[in-house]
Amino acid sequence: MGKHHTPEASTFRDRSAVRTTVLALAALTVFVIAMVASYSGAFAKPTLHHMTVAVAAPPEIIEGLRDQHTLSVDEVGDAAAARAQVYQRSADAALAVSPDQRMTIYVAGGGGRSVAAAAELVGRETAERADLSPVVEDVAPTSPGDPSGTVEFYAVIFLSIGASLGAALLGRLMGSVRTPATLALRTVSLAAFSAVLAGAVTAYVGPVLDALTGHIWQVFGALWLYSMAVAGAVTGVAAAFGTAASVALGLFLVVVGNAAAAGPVGRPLLSGFYSTFTTIVPQGSGVSLLRSISYFGGHGATTPLVTLGIWAAAGCFLAVGATAARVNYRALYERRAGQYRAVLRSRLVPSAD
Repeated sequence: MGKHHTPEASTFRDRSAVRTTVLALAALTVFVIAMVASYSGAFAKPTLHHMTVAVAAPPEIIEGLRDQHTLSVDEVGDAAAARAQVYQRSADAALAVSPDQRMTIYVAGGGGRSVAAAAELVGRETAERADLSPVVEDVAPTSPGDPSGTVEFYAVIFLSIGASLGAALLGRLMGSVRTPATLALRTVSLAAFSAVLAGAVTAYVGPVLDALTGHIWQVFGALWLYSMAVAGAVTGVAAAFGTAASVALGLFLVVVGNAAAAGPVGRPLLSGFYSTFTTIVPQGSGVSLLRSISYFGGHGATTPLVTLGIWAAAGCFLAVGATAARVNYRALYERRAGQYRAVLRSRLVPSAD
């Protein structure tokens, strides 16, 4: 037996492998539990927490609605104004009382089927207390290929996986971002890959699934921007803070971001924790942007567009800053090294005296 293959060394390697395996499996278990806790906490028992309602009704009905702590009441002049608030995404629902003792309940299925159902329930209970006849009108109905209004949610979360893994794979194949040329090549590669992803998903949810139809190029643009925001953020964080930080960002987006995206359960039914992140994480903005394009004529698209732009710009800023810092550090190092070599050479040259 060679001196490098002693029983003690072999035992040490075996114990190290066992310890690494146990730690990896423990980390995977924690991740699975976090996913279960996050999704069950967000989706298992949806409860109305905060809903904005536009109301055109007598004062006693408005005051009764304001007594409900889960509702934020916006009094409007007439039924047309109430309906417009819902379609423009300024309100989650609207109630309007007509002279013939009917209450029209305006909902938006395109904003999430669960939210529409909750809004209808609030309206029917209000009409029953006021002895009015309820009539439900969906101002933004979903398409036949997307009756539950969840296709945009699944498109976004699975696009997240592709964008994140694509950014990581490009980083692995192309190396870390260290020079302006590498940064430019990585940016072009991410843009091209995001276009391929967005095009494939657009084709599937549009012509193939017949779900998000009628606005193909807008849907493609939204998905491309979303993919660039996620991939750019992952790349920027990796360039500035290392692989571990980008992995941590990816885990946060998967565990918290997907649950906070307000997909199967809309934001009014999410708990305060998840609803806080809905407008912050890219998933929430991606879902909201697709819904605005597909069902609301573009209304409510400004905020998600700005949010996704911030994510993409932040990733670009981090990548550019990290590249500039490395270039400046290398230049400074080489200049100091050159000065050091010059000093050594001058000391080694014999004196003329």
